[in-house]
Amino acid sequence: MVGYDPEAKCVSTVEAAAAGSASGFVTRVLVSPLDVIKIRFQLQIEQLSSRSPGAKYHGILQAVQRIFQEEGLRAFWKGHVPAQFLSVGYGAVQFMAFESLTKMVHNVTSYNARDSFVHFVCGGLAACTATVAVQPVDTLRTRFAAQGEPKVWLGINA
Repeated sequence: MVGYDPEAKCVSTVEAAAAGSASGFVTRVLVSPLDVIKIRFQLQIEQLSSRSPGAKYHGILQAVQRIFQEEGLRAFWKGHVPAQFLSVGYGAVQFMAFESLTKMVHNVTSYNARDSFVHFVCGGLAACTATVAVQPVDTLRTRFAAQGEPKVWLGINA
């Protein structure tokens, strides 16, 4: 069961952190290429249009082909190391915070820890906590993933 449940064997804080970390790790490996493409589109100054000859990227498939041709397969995982720190850290903090918050609600208030409203509020607070905790790493990840060639940011992504 997700969240604190006084009638069941609950996961420990360490188990929740491990589950969140594993979830974040697997997700990041699979989503990283899409994230790189998204960041490239976000940073493109020219309007996204096939009629705009100055735009480097016109569509997803064209962007994939161009990045692959110009930078190779590894380009889709630029910024992957800081992104893994981000995802693993975010997952760990979010899962731990959610478990702790639902337990606190059960112990401190008259609300049922299994109530959907409690899960909604605790989930939102856990996500906010995780976002604040990993914000500096998100900045690094974006800088690494956004750069083309030549590389400006080498750091831990070399």
